[in-house]
Amino acid sequence: MKLTKIQWVTLVAILVYLIYEFIMIPRWEATLPESDPVIRADIFLIYPVLLILILISVFQFFRKK
Repeated sequence: MKLTKIQWVTLVAILVYLIYEFIMIPRWEATLPESDPVIRADIFLIYPVLLILILISVFQFFRKK
């Protein structure tokens, strides 16, 4: 099975997101004072981009077969 460029970009984007979510965000949250709420405005950009990449990759995967 050969992956397209978009599928590779999707895999890399998901990997980068997971590193960001599970390593960087907890470190950032630890630096906040306890009275501050955690407002994650970044997910309004990250989730739609990941969703679009995943949908395109799945479409390409099933179109090839």
